[in-house]
Amino acid sequence: MKLHFYGTAASEGVPAIFCECAYCKKIRALGGKNYRFRTCAQVDEGLLIDFSMDGYAQTLCRGLDLSAIDHLLVTHSHEDHLFPLGLMQIKPPMAYYDRERHLDVYGNGMVMKKIREMADAFNPEGEILRDYLGLREVSPFETFSVGDYRVTALPANHDKREDCFIYVIEREGHTLLYGHDSAMFAEETWEALGRFSFDCVVLDCTMVEKTGIFAGHMGLPDNIRVRERMLAEGMADAHTRFVATHFVHSQNPVHERITPIFAEKGFIAAYDGMEVEF
Repeated sequence: MKLHFYGTAASEGVPAIFCECAYCKKIRALGGKNYRFRTCAQVDEGLLIDFSMDGYAQTLCRGLDLSAIDHLLVTHSHEDHLFPLGLMQIKPPMAYYDRERHLDVYGNGMVMKKIREMADAFNPEGEILRDYLGLREVSPFETFSVGDYRVTALPANHDKREDCFIYVIEREGHTLLYGHDSAMFAEETWEALGRFSFDCVVLDCTMVEKTGIFAGHMGLPDNIRVRERMLAEGMADAHTRFVATHFVHSQNPVHERITPIFAEKGFIAAYDGMEVEF
């Protein structure tokens, strides 16, 4: 299984668009791996996780090929994870192609509601939802098929107004946990995670080295606790790849600075364009 990161920032992006803090100024000067789009990742060839307002920029600057995507998993409805207007571009005359084009979208009820509302406003004739987008509402603890993948939606600890999900993704004996946005998992989520043995674990690390700043998110101290529990309870082993992502600009996520700090604790600090195979 292969995981490609197109975006590794929290909701403001890195650097943040209006920000003049010392970290954003330094990141603008450094460029390179320090530039981070809003969160987005691709599993193998045809499965995308989250689609933000940076989707178009990611096609230009990060190599995202949306024509290759058949399935979209959405963790929750916040704008840095779901950009419904972008999905409306799938229909001609906004896009032309030589094959039948269909994208299946999976997510909670709020995700479905926002996409339907945008489709009704953008395309009252209904062709988008009838011919181009398939909407599949999923429920907490539900296991379902996504193409060749077996996916389990587990409750994240993020926004109590909707069922935010972390996803367990399985294919051909390999298992991935895509685990953000979320603070420390609830015990019911831990109980469900205990059924799996993970090859790769991706965790929210919004607060970088700190914790307790942003509700519904983790930092490295929380990530370390998750890793320790997974190792202790057999959900992970010495071969499991642990990846931290979803960094906020205000906590100095300079790639060259955080990479050795995270590596010392057993984590890969993600950056836009990074690929992990497992």
